[in-house]
Amino acid sequence: MGIRIDCHYNSSQTVITIAGRLCDLAVQQMKDTFDQIEGPCVIDLSSLVFADNDGIDAIRAIIAKGAQVHGASPFIALLLDDVSV
Repeated sequence: MGIRIDCHYNSSQTVITIAGRLCDLAVQQMKDTFDQIEGPCVIDLSSLVFADNDGIDAIRAIIAKGAQVHGASPFIALLLDDVSV
């Protein structure tokens, strides 16, 4: 299983859904996607099953820029050091 990144735009924000495994080349693909986003953004991680250290660091960097996280599994939330996600 690789990665799937889907963008959904509505009137108030962009929702980016990350599905699959976030590792290797997929990390750069995700970064490239988020670099194109302007305005409020939500990261939907409900279908993310794994992220390596680089993937977790990339998600943290996106959160630090103001993105909200929705749907993270307990495993992914633990990796992000935020069990409240």
